[in-house]
Amino acid sequence: MNQSRYFLFSVLLSLLLWGCGSGKDEMTKPTPQGPAEQLFTEAKADYAKQDWPEAIRVFEEVRIQAPASPMAAEATYLEAMARYNQEMFAGSAVDFRAVRRNYPNSPFAARAQYMVGESFYQISPRPELDQSYTILALSEFQNFLHDFPDAPATLVDSAQKRIVEIRGTLAEKYFQAARLYDKLEYPKSAVIYYQRVLDNFYDTPFATESEIRLAEIDYDLKKPDEVRKALDAFDTKYLKLATPAERQRALELHSKLPNP
Repeated sequence: MNQSRYFLFSVLLSLLLWGCGSGKDEMTKPTPQGPAEQLFTEAKADYAKQDWPEAIRVFEEVRIQAPASPMAAEATYLEAMARYNQEMFAGSAVDFRAVRRNYPNSPFAARAQYMVGESFYQISPRPELDQSYTILALSEFQNFLHDFPDAPATLVDSAQKRIVEIRGTLAEKYFQAARLYDKLEYPKSAVIYYQRVLDNFYDTPFATESEIRLAEIDYDLKKPDEVRKALDAFDTKYLKLATPAERQRALELHSKLPNP
């Protein structure tokens, strides 16, 4: 099992254990008898069999028949999970948001908020492509940490790891743009994107190279004051993280600068 699948398995297992940990949770209550309740029982049986399309259909019918019942929140949540398990991530995000919006006080609200972020994360593309879904995922994970600080530690830890990963992806996108302008010999445009990395993602692995490259471009543009500023930031923030080659480049720039 590769690292990504192991991470996802751990998160989903923690979601399941959280739901099962409370003996008084709606998910474990005896199911009353009645048309909607019978459908709910059938839907959960379909879900247990991993018959995702049928589970989605029946959970949706439960919500239509009994939108204000105690089981409605769980039906909406499990419908969202069924869509997620079927890799219908945009649809699962909509349903998880519906849990948060319509049942904010239910025991499923925090889990649903986490899974909104996870749904958008799953459809986030490579760094060079449009990052709209990536930004949505980042926002939803941040909302989860802000709104549910008392959520289980496993989920809080998972959300924090996702945020670190997503910030790295966004930093890489800006860094790739800067490198492209570098290769095309558009230094002023390259400076803009290197600076975006430093302004917004200073704590990612791309910041060190961005800072030293910014100093080198400013040197080529004959801006000694800007070079000193970039080198001071490099020495203060990134020297310990820099590679030997990056440190050597910084030393060479220092030696080339005229006395202030």
